[in-house]
Parts: sequence; structure tokens; C-alpha cells
Amino acid sequence: MLGANGFTTLLPMFQIEWGLSNTQAGLVAGCQYFGFMLTVPVLSALTDRFDARRVVLCGLGVVVATSYLFAFVADGFWSALIIRSLYGTGFAATYMPGLRALTDQIDDPAMKARATTWYLVAFSTGVALSILIAGQLAPPLGWRGSFGIVAALATVAFALNIFYLPRRRAAPAQPPTLREVFDFRPVLRHRPAMAYVVGQCGHTWEMFAIVSWTVAFLMYVSDRAAGTSGWPRPTEIATLAAFAGIPASLIGGGLAASFGRRKVILTAMVASCGAILAFPWVADFGYPAAAMFVMVVMMLIYVDSPVLTAGLVANAPEGRAGAAMGLHTFLGFCGGFLGPLAFGAMLDTVGRESTMDWSMAFATAAVAGMIGWLPMLRWGR
Repeated sequence: MLGANGFTTLLPMFQIEWGLSNTQAGLVAGCQYFGFMLTVPVLSALTDRFDARRVVLCGLGVVVATSYLFAFVADGFWSALIIRSLYGTGFAATYMPGLRALTDQIDDPAMKARATTWYLVAFSTGVALSILIAGQLAPPLGWRGSFGIVAALATVAFALNIFYLPRRRAAPAQPPTLREVFDFRPVLRHRPAMAYVVGQCGHTWEMFAIVSWTVAFLMYVSDRAAGTSGWPRPTEIATLAAFAGIPASLIGGGLAASFGRRKVILTAMVASCGAILAFPWVADFGYPAAAMFVMVVMMLIYVDSPVLTAGLVANAPEGRAGAAMGLHTFLGFCGGFLGPLAFGAMLDTVGRESTMDWSMAFATAAVAGMIGWLPMLRWGR
């Protein structure tokens, strides 16, 4: 995940260097999730028939290749769009297939839920570090140097998985045919699973919209506010905010174990929606207020992240866990693609010169985050 947010962290710089509009910048920021969502249903569903380890290793090979290509080949909108889209396909082959490779090793349901939480904490850690690496290494090394280091670290991850990712313990006695593997109708008809799928779509929309545009918004606040000296830079604040999501994920998993997933998710959706809507107006009080409140926003967004995925794993139709994970991440990262794009398109429509302009862009994320509330209320277990 160390290459996940390099582009979005340096988005203002790329806009200047490559002459990108807000919509183009949002499109490049979201295109990796477009590549992800096109391929993840197929790649995740294949784990119902084949060992997930094979899928993960292929995906990591794509991540390594595209990381090097972006570092040394990308030179504008179209090349960045293509390379980051291909990066998304590698991401698709590692994310849910990686979770499947993990959970296939565990029989106890409670341990499986805890392992899922920690897996998603590792995901959040990688996302946070991707912001830190880009923000800290780009000034002294240039953006190509920072992406080159990320590519080298992806190569290390590839080697670690070759040597340490275990093969599944036993193949199914009667593995589904390829036709059955790609039949998603049993999942679509399973309402408890679909409640978590729809919830994930809204959650990912709001999360990646906020992650993609936080640095740009903090730079806007910093440019027009006094009293920013002594405070961390926007990239550093965004990194700290992403790290704040890690304990929030653990807290969310603990709360779900105590009070039930459904209650935690319904409450977290409302809380994150309100915080996102308030964020631009809190920033009117100055850069320190924005820097502190963004921590609150990210924590509220991340509270239900592992809970949604653990709920999907627990409620997947029998024998169709891979297909359910594929649909979960496909619709989820449809939101991941649309979130940054809708945010940027709104800024292109209304401008980015006032709090009201930014509040309308943030509203696109806040409203989208609520689309799973009613399905979770009616169908969620």
C-alpha cells in the first residue's frame, strides 16, 4: 500500500507541473480505483476455485511493475492515467485475495474477525505511510525519486510474500466451476451480505474523497490564514490524520464485538457525515483548527472500515466467499473512483475561493457516505 497515495499527496505539485485541471487531477487520483473495480470481481471470485496465494503473487508483480513505470516513465495526464489504472489492477489482486489467503488459515469465527481487523489496520498503516513517504521524500529527491523508493519497497513486499505467504491448507472437495465462480447472483440475492456491500460503497466514496483532497484543502487554509508557523505542513497533517484512522479501526472492531456490527456502523455513518459537513466551516477558525479537526474526521471515517469488511466475511453465502468479497470491493471501489472525481468536478463547477465552495465539494463525500444507512438498518446482521 506504500504507493497508494503518492499522487494525491503531491497533487498540487502535479497540477502545476503537468497543467492539470481539478477534474483531471481528481480523475488520476481516482483511476487506480477504476482499474481496481473493473478487475476485483474476477480476481476475488477466482479464489473460490484457486489458491488465493497465486492471485496475490500475480497482483504484487503488477504493483511492482507499475510503481517503477510511474517513477521513471509518467510525464503527463494520459501516461499517469494509464499507469495508475494498471496499478489498481495489481491492488485488486492483493487486497481481498490477500484477506482470503489469511482467513483460509483460520477456523475460529472470533479469531477470523480479529484477523480481519488487523489486516485492515495493516492496510490503513500502508495508506498513512504512503502519504508520509511522498511528503517527506519528494522535496529532497523529487517526485520521481520518492516513487522510485516506493517501487523498491514494493519489490521487497513481493519477495516477502513469495517466501512467507502460506498455501491454503486444503482445496475444496468440490471446487465450483468457472461458470459458478463468476455467477454473482447468489450474493446479490443475499440481503445481509448486500447491506455490507452497499455500506462499503458509500464508506469508500467518502474515505478516498477526503484522503485525496485533504492536502489541497489544508494548503488552501494555510495560504489564507495567519498563525501557521510552528504547525506541521499539510502533507504531515494528512499523514497524522491517516495514522489516526488506525486506532479508530481497532476501536471500531472492539465496539462491534461489544455492541454488534449493525449499531456501530449506523452510528459511525451519521457521525462521519456530520463531521465532513462541518470540516470546511471549522477551518474558518484557522489552520490549527483545521489541522486538529481533520484528525477527528479521519477517525470517524475509519471506525466502521474493518466492521464492514468483517461483516461481509461473516455473512457471505456458503461457498461463495470469494464472489462476495469481489462484489464488496467492486462496488466499494466504484465509490473510491467516483469520490475524488466528484469532489474535483464540484470544485471546477463552483470554484475553490471560499468556504462555501469547499463545503459543497465536501458535501459530495458526506452524502455518499450515507447511502448504506438504510440497507444496513433493514438487512444488516
